[in-house]
Amino acid sequence: MKQRRLSRFASGFTLLELSFVVVVMGVLGLFFAGSFSGADDVRVRRQSRAHAEVAREALRAFVLANKRLPCPDANADGYEDCALAGETGTLPYADLGLADAAHNRILYGVYRAASTDDITLQAERTGDAEGAPGYLGLGDVIVALQAIVPDTLVPAYLHIAGIDAAGAADCAAAHHPVFILIVPNTDRDGDGNFLDAPNAPNGKCFASPEQPMTLNYDDVVAVESPSALIGWVTYHIN
Repeated sequence: MKQRRLSRFASGFTLLELSFVVVVMGVLGLFFAGSFSGADDVRVRRQSRAHAEVAREALRAFVLANKRLPCPDANADGYEDCALAGETGTLPYADLGLADAAHNRILYGVYRAASTDDITLQAERTGDAEGAPGYLGLGDVIVALQAIVPDTLVPAYLHIAGIDAAGAADCAAAHHPVFILIVPNTDRDGDGNFLDAPNAPNGKCFASPEQPMTLNYDDVVAVESPSALIGWVTYHIN
């Protein structure tokens, strides 16, 4: 009897047993592949958030030095284009002293409702050089920030969407930021653009920073509100 059992095990697995092993290995392979893919998504988004935060701090430093925000870059050369750009363009990374490899793909939007409510022109309106008569200082920037962004939504100008009950962007429930930074990752919505809807190069409504990642969306969004920038400027005045 013992010899018979040994010969059975020595002969190897049965076809049924081999099939079971193959199925189990396939399931485990799918599980680990999904885990690695999810980990990679987390890593990429963490890196994109870091790039957005570096850009945010560079924009704040620009305000401190120039008493205004830069205009968007209209032709992707790294420099602001106040005469050409509207509210959105790429980040003027060269003007901000940032490396292009990490920051030249970031979409940058800034609230520019009108020439009298345009924080990108705040220092130019009454004097081009610091010390010139009428030159605006950081106190004037604070006053401008308090005035430029309306309390009610104006759809024609840059705004940030709310999130509806299904977790999708709701452009009807939105608010105006001072500026927005969007770091695209992959073309998840399949429209040929790395920015995922509702984000678009010449758009007016952009996703909230709290917009969850889905099969069709993985952009990283950073937003600066008037109160946040006022607080930052006020801290550096004192």
